[in-house]
Amino acid sequence: MQGHIKTSESYPDHSPSILSDAWLAIQGPRDLLVGSTWDWKSNNTSREVPAEEASQALDKLIPKASAVYPKIKDWAFIRAKAGLRAMPPLTSEGSLPLLGRIDHIVDFNQDCKYWFFGGLGARGLLYHGLLGKLMAQAVLHGDDSLLPSELTSWNKLKS
Repeated sequence: MQGHIKTSESYPDHSPSILSDAWLAIQGPRDLLVGSTWDWKSNNTSREVPAEEASQALDKLIPKASAVYPKIKDWAFIRAKAGLRAMPPLTSEGSLPLLGRIDHIVDFNQDCKYWFFGGLGARGLLYHGLLGKLMAQAVLHGDDSLLPSELTSWNKLKS
């Protein structure tokens, strides 16, 4: 669940988005997204969130967000959206991103043309640049062995 929040006050120029217990994704000087709740137990499968559930989510998110940006308490809540977070499997190293070739899954052609880059979760805000660079090198060389084995181990079982 994420909340869309606006204010007449301006978020300081050149201030970063924030990753903490609740993330803040800055959309502009008076517009930001705050999220997300891990333990949401809704039976609603719609992206639209009923007012009561939005209020409950906001009650959980604002205290977390205000710990890193106290002024958020003065901002006005606009709307909430729901979605699923697809997380990679939990390994002994944690929930690591998933990278690698997937030709064997998508197309049984031997030429490498299909790749997967996902499962970044919240850490994607931190690691997308580095992982994108690693993935680009692997794609350009057509060789997923250039990727760290911890990020490709999910793909060991090939057809």
